Amino acid sequence: MRTLIVLGGNLPDTDLLRQYITWADLIIAADRGLEAFNHTGFQPDLLVGDMDSVQPEVLDAYESNVPERRLPCMKDDTDGQDALKTAIQRGADDVILLGALGGRLDHALGNLSLLLYAAHRNIRARIVDHSITAEAVRQKLVLSGNKGDTVSVLPFGRADGITLTGFRYPLTDGVLLSENTLGISNILESPEGTICVKNGDVIVFHYSQQ
Repeated sequence: MRTLIVLGGNLPDTDLLRQYITWADLIIAADRGLEAFNHTGFQPDLLVGDMDSVQPEVLDAYESNVPERRLPCMKDDTDGQDALKTAIQRGADDVILLGALGGRLDHALGNLSLLLYAAHRNIRARIVDHSITAEAVRQKLVLSGNKGDTVSVLPFGRADGITLTGFRYPLTDGVLLSENTLGISNILESPEGTICVKNGDVIVFHYSQQ
């Protein structure tokens, strides 16, 4: 099931929101992510969160019409993680996260970790923010784009057996460590590049040319 989750970072514009609303079978707004829907004519299928960030007037406009999973303010999971868990429980196997970047840096890093949470459960999840898409890779990713696109491959911890083909700076059976910047700013040399990982986790950042 294709699922859209809108978080409360840099909110998507209406065109980007519309694109993924059309794509999705299930739409979840997490707390302030609800504000992305305001005055657009769209509404989510479910609202998740402790509602400590969304503007009260926006919440008032939607909560009588949208099912809500209200969370306590004192909790272990972020609203975004609870939204992702809820989506997976409902059968999500392909997830797009909007509004996951920008705002607080710690929240943005935490949202990147949601990609790993999904990947460890064999769920495809991507963060999309206009010209950038981020996705966790555990084994193999065939990346489609345009020649000249910038692609960074960053490990969480240590990742071994990294092979990059179709890139300006290829790598064969290499090692990436969080303490170095080796994987930053590679370039697609063709419309398709392949990233293989034998052990560990990496997140791939794909910057599309506009």
